Amino acid sequence: MKTIDELLSEVAKKLNVTQESLKERVDTLTLSVAKEIAYAIEAGAEGLGLNVVISVYNDGANPILLHAMDNSYIASTRIAQDKAYTAVSLKMPTHIALRESRGGSLDGLTNGNGIMLLGGGYPLEAKGRIFGGVGVSGGTKEQDMLLAKLGADYFKTRMK
Repeated sequence: MKTIDELLSEVAKKLNVTQESLKERVDTLTLSVAKEIAYAIEAGAEGLGLNVVISVYNDGANPILLHAMDNSYIASTRIAQDKAYTAVSLKMPTHIALRESRGGSLDGLTNGNGIMLLGGGYPLEAKGRIFGGVGVSGGTKEQDMLLAKLGADYFKTRMK
């Protein structure tokens, strides 16, 4: 997997900005930052040979961005959106929500109405606060989890 500096370089190229401008800290989740998250995840997915769909939601569980790589699965569109929604609305990664739905604090929770209990959704957290959620679909659950975490980690590096 690529380092954050390598990802910053690739994101800068896609956005046609300098890498230094991406090292300036931000204080909120905006469409511009959501695009950066998507490009960072896309770079990671390309490194794994995957075509994924990436969704970013804000802290009110509303969509900010939907990014589908060429030749990604059609079904991944809704799944990525539901993973992002689940991560922000339950304030936890979706693989943790799945575990908690099986006898834990979310016992009995099932998929539906925007809830997706599959690995690949992470809350976008920084400074002790949840700013939104990211969902990734198109790989195995482990690959989706890895890429969503990469997006969440990228977001954390951009926050003041």
